[in-house]
Amino acid sequence: MAMTHETQDEAVPAPRPRPHQAAQPSAPPAPSHDRDRYLVLRAQDGDINAFEQLVERYQGRLFRTAYMIVRNRHDSEDIVQETLIQAWRSLHLVREPAAFRGWLMRICTNKATSMTRKRQRRATDPYDAESLETASAMAETTSSSTADPAESNEVNAQIEALAELLASVRPELRIVWVLREVDDMSYEEIAQTLNLTESTVRGRLARARSLVMRQMKEWA
Repeated sequence: MAMTHETQDEAVPAPRPRPHQAAQPSAPPAPSHDRDRYLVLRAQDGDINAFEQLVERYQGRLFRTAYMIVRNRHDSEDIVQETLIQAWRSLHLVREPAAFRGWLMRICTNKATSMTRKRQRRATDPYDAESLETASAMAETTSSSTADPAESNEVNAQIEALAELLASVRPELRIVWVLREVDDMSYEEIAQTLNLTESTVRGRLARARSLVMRQMKEWA
């Protein structure tokens, strides 16, 4: 989305360095939470394009997280859709735009855990190849769109291995593991997302890691 003031800034050529000065390096890209804050504020003002950019940034992450919890492609797609609808309707409730990611993931994980409780039988179904391919494709939306086939195959293989590892981990432990190891959220963010204490998060993560390591040793 091209904003007017951004277009004007881009139209102004950067000043050339003086002969006795070295060219200054370009500024680093804005942190992710700063970009979120900008987009959330725009979306709260009714800018649909800004919200669409938030969707593009997070739909892959949402699907991947939901899939690792409910272990079903169609349920995961429903969870993502419901999460984004609720996010749009409740966006005005976000008081700290920079914390949007944790707020969005809380909606997603709440819906995923609720569905898991309601569908315990389906939660024990094995992963299927089609679901794994979908999870891989959605995960790639959070990375470079120019990834080569070899890299895509590697992502698919990693997700397949991860899915098998997590199959025996209880949902409440699996959620913490996914948010920490896959989504790279801090202990504080996970605690806020799941409405837990940080000590509880650390305890669950330790148990989840132990189970995953045990599975890996059995495969060796």
